Amino acid sequence: MRVYRQSPKPLKILLSREERLIYTLCREEISDVLLAERTGLALDVVQEILLRLCQQGLLEVVVQGPSSPSPLQSAQERLMRALEAALGPKAQAYAAEIQSKASLGALEEYSRKLVLRLRLTISRRAAEALEAELKKIFPP
Repeated sequence: MRVYRQSPKPLKILLSREERLIYTLCREEISDVLLAERTGLALDVVQEILLRLCQQGLLEVVVQGPSSPSPLQSAQERLMRALEAALGPKAQAYAAEIQSKASLGALEEYSRKLVLRLRLTISRRAAEALEAELKKIFPP
């Protein structure tokens, strides 16, 4: 997590709507996580915009704390916890495949297919529990 604020450099360039919103919210010191919540944008999108604004000299980093886990890593961890709760020790059979996914979209697609596979082979109850957790991890 990092904390940002506007730099004293004057704004002399055109910004996109999202960049302008983030630039405006950085009048006072604010963290990237709080910016993501207030703007409704994904954290990785906010971090990309913040990086561009910092490179242009419009924002400056005030505090650089330990980096928070990426959205992909947190989704992978939550999915593994949900699988372990539903399947117990059998969940480890799916760990390597879950960790190999390189994007949130790929992880979501794999997890939806996994629900179908569980429903057809192992346990309908486990599939329903996993599906309920997936709705929390990947909201529609």
